[in-house]
Amino acid sequence: EEHLLALDVTAWLFLAQITGDLPLPIDCEIDQFNRETLIAAMDSPLLRRQVDPAYREKWEDTIRVDHWAEDRSDCRTRDMIWNLWDIQYRILARDALDSGYPLGIGSFDALNERGQALVSFNMITDYARYELDEGSSKNWDTFRDCDPSCCYSIFTGQRASPLKRQWLELDGSELEEIVDGEAGDGDGGTGITPEIFMADMAGPGSLSLQVGIKV
Repeated sequence: EEHLLALDVTAWLFLAQITGDLPLPIDCEIDQFNRETLIAAMDSPLLRRQVDPAYREKWEDTIRVDHWAEDRSDCRTRDMIWNLWDIQYRILARDALDSGYPLGIGSFDALNERGQALVSFNMITDYARYELDEGSSKNWDTFRDCDPSCCYSIFTGQRASPLKRQWLELDGSELEEIVDGEAGDGDGGTGITPEIFMADMAGPGSLSLQVGIKV
């Protein structure tokens, strides 16, 4: 998850500054650094809504419940969410490079395959909640019962294992009582592109995942 990775990268960033491997910038460099980051954030409507009060006010005055931006199945909304994750991970990639963090996920300009895979995984887990339909509630399905096979370790390639049974029916604390270990075997590859993400997620009952996602 982005938050756990961000904590680790930030710890490395502090360590690099404390030990002198990454000298602290002077005030004018800090201003330029923050300005460049904020300018890049303007390309993400969802991120700009968080950091720009005037934009947020306009958004709240304009965007209503029936607007496409409030519909997560709309391809334009998917574009915005992907873009939000993308820029957050590009900021993290920049900090990882500055701190000498051992995991490379790209740069502030562009994510590499691992970085794009992390964005895809967040999209998959985020949309697990929105894949539920009326039949899901009748079957007592939750977002935890989604198919996790599209997610895999960016270190080993091993894919995530599905639960042995529905989340609400799990009983036991041992690993073999919770997940199907065999389903998690296999090489997930070095990364999944937006196109592979769309193809893997598309299928019967899925939302309109065939649409393209901009990176």
